[in-house]
Amino acid sequence: MADGDFKAQVQVEPVYNYTVAIDTTPDTTATWSPLCAGIENFSESLNEQVQQFFFMCGKGFANNYVTGMAPSLTVTGRRVKGDAAQEYIFGAKYALMKKRETQLQISQLDATGANTQTITCNVTIQNIVEINGNATDPSQISFDLAFNGTPTLKSTPVGG
Repeated sequence: MADGDFKAQVQVEPVYNYTVAIDTTPDTTATWSPLCAGIENFSESLNEQVQQFFFMCGKGFANNYVTGMAPSLTVTGRRVKGDAAQEYIFGAKYALMKKRETQLQISQLDATGANTQTITCNVTIQNIVEINGNATDPSQISFDLAFNGTPTLKSTPVGG
């Protein structure tokens, strides 16, 4: 192979290509505010409920069945005052019940680049940490967006 003829064997997708937003006006028409400014890391967890059975025909080896899940997205970064998404989240820090609930959207292009895949779900904002870090550092933040119910999965043609 000559120089310049390299072709990637896999498509690597940096996390910054995902668009993550929350609804900052959940009691009215949705206002989608991106989780972007100050945000350094997203970590998805499916929190699966797995039933494991050792049937005789398996000769000591198990069969596993995912029978449920409680997905969540853990978000970490730095506090940016004035950012709509962060103001909404940290404004609810000492609130309970409905005041901690909103919607989440996660979007990305599919492998072909022809469609946008979007996950939308009702979520509860939990485990909010606003004050964290050394005296001279911007505050390190974290919170979880825990899915409530089944997410909606949608594929839309780019530009459509």
